[in-house]
Amino acid sequence: MLPLLGTELRRPEDYANEKLEEFKKLFGTSPNQVHDARVELRKYAVVVEALYPLHMDFDLLDNSRGILKLLGKVRDYDVHGCPRVDREEVLRRVSARLPRLRRLPRLYGSRFLVAENLMRIYGDIPFVNDFHGVRKLLRRARFLAESLGIFNDSLKELVKTMGNERDRMAQEACQGKIPVLNLDVSRIKEIGRMEVREILLSDHEFRHIKQKLSQF
Repeated sequence: MLPLLGTELRRPEDYANEKLEEFKKLFGTSPNQVHDARVELRKYAVVVEALYPLHMDFDLLDNSRGILKLLGKVRDYDVHGCPRVDREEVLRRVSARLPRLRRLPRLYGSRFLVAENLMRIYGDIPFVNDFHGVRKLLRRARFLAESLGIFNDSLKELVKTMGNERDRMAQEACQGKIPVLNLDVSRIKEIGRMEVREILLSDHEFRHIKQKLSQF
């Protein structure tokens, strides 16, 4: 079972701002610094995207996505060995964009909007059949749940397993091999959706979410 929420409800924008500060502390030029910083920035970016209807800051949304894409190129080269990139130049471009990353303000209705995003993911999972699409949906669900103060270790491990599989396949492709997926996507969808459902049924203030679940 998931732990009950405390008396002080977690605000998603506070979670995002904490992850932004962690990203700034961790960011550097070594492979480990790039990887660790990118993880924190992705958590920030997921919440920024989910809360876009409330803050309407397109530059913030676009810039966080852009930096993630640049760091992804460096990270893939560091881990897989291809495609080759000019690390110094790419990281210079990232550094130049950092001042445009800003903290989110206090946003009325942020918890409600994140909960609705989680409900949408729950509904979308059955209709996404490719491995990478499912992986991204479940990763997004994990971070959004954490922004509400809800932690699901099973979902975390599932997302980690999928990430490791993605890296293995990418490394094989870089070696000139034809990568073969070793995971059952249908089973992953089943388990992942079950964990997202558990998140949605946890102790939160949105009774309408639990009522909606009866429709599925």
